[in-house]
Amino acid sequence: MKSIYSTPKVVKYEDLSKSWFVYFRYNQKLFRYKFGINYINNYKKRLIEANSIRDVLHEKLRNGWNPNIPDVVNTFSNMTFSEALDFAIEKKAQTLGAKTLCGYKSTVKFIKSALVPTNTKNLLICETKRVHIKLILEKTQKQRKWSNKSYNKNLGYLKAILSELLQWDIIDHNPAHGIRALRVSEVTGFKPASDDQVKIIKEKILNDFPSFYPYIISIFHTGIRPEELLFLQIKMIDLKNSQIILPPEITKTDKERIVPINHYLKSFFEEMHLHIYNPNFYAFGSRREHSNRGLKKNLDFVPGAKRLSRDTASKLWRKLIKTESNIDVDMYSLKHLGANKKILAGIELDALRELYGHTSKMMTLRYAKVVKEVNRQQIIEKSPDF
Repeated sequence: MKSIYSTPKVVKYEDLSKSWFVYFRYNQKLFRYKFGINYINNYKKRLIEANSIRDVLHEKLRNGWNPNIPDVVNTFSNMTFSEALDFAIEKKAQTLGAKTLCGYKSTVKFIKSALVPTNTKNLLICETKRVHIKLILEKTQKQRKWSNKSYNKNLGYLKAILSELLQWDIIDHNPAHGIRALRVSEVTGFKPASDDQVKIIKEKILNDFPSFYPYIISIFHTGIRPEELLFLQIKMIDLKNSQIILPPEITKTDKERIVPINHYLKSFFEEMHLHIYNPNFYAFGSRREHSNRGLKKNLDFVPGAKRLSRDTASKLWRKLIKTESNIDVDMYSLKHLGANKKILAGIELDALRELYGHTSKMMTLRYAKVVKEVNRQQIIEKSPDF
């Protein structure tokens, strides 16, 4: 009786840059296996490993192994580092928000671009050590021209990605753990406007584009991200209970967030007469008939059926504030300004953390830069005598 499988054979080359493999046919179907042999750069050692794989496969076939039925655990043990990254992303995608997942995928893309230059394209995940991760990260940093801050961010993502492999027992330790973050000097990104600049900003917007004003002060008062505000529908604004209810689909964390409306902002919402409009209208939308004829002060950033883009808001801010008013502050800095003003007004950091939807106070501290100053002043004013 003719065998259902052929005898496994090794395909090898004198040129070690060419890919070796072991192959056989099972029920006329061709199977190829590499199992990391191409990571070996010595001809004799690679041949010994390839012959060993050939013999093991032949023995498995003689014992009734059907290669059409996946051996999941064995597949895990023979994953390359690159394949393991893809596996981890696939599994983490089930629990990550869209924006976070995008960041993780970008990190994997950048890391993979450094595998060939570091000769780790065929590196098995089970053989991956800290030194490999450091070499790959250093090469990626050079390729992408990462700042130390970007390096640290991607290192954090990579650690989280590799931690997923621990959950699946694909690795018994995280090879990225223990790699130190690079030193980053404290920066003041999104520097808030000064009090004098705020006066100019108010006057400029109220005079030139008054409907834009409720939008920008909503960033200041609520800490809601500029893009999220453009997704804000009238039905999400509860003036009776002085709160905004942001559904999971428009928040960065993919969780519902309740944001209180203070009396300053509430008065502006009341002046917008939101109750007379369709509750599905965007609070800061557009009622323009033609979208390609430029912004109109009475038809944009008003309750409307059309949603405006983040780029539209940024361009209007750039025109009114950066170009025409010559004030070099970003619209996003209003969130930082709001945080600073609230801390100076006596609002606790934990209350601010909840308002901004942060999971930790450390994140909130990035916005409220005056906290250290307030703490120092309290030490000066409230320290007891000896």
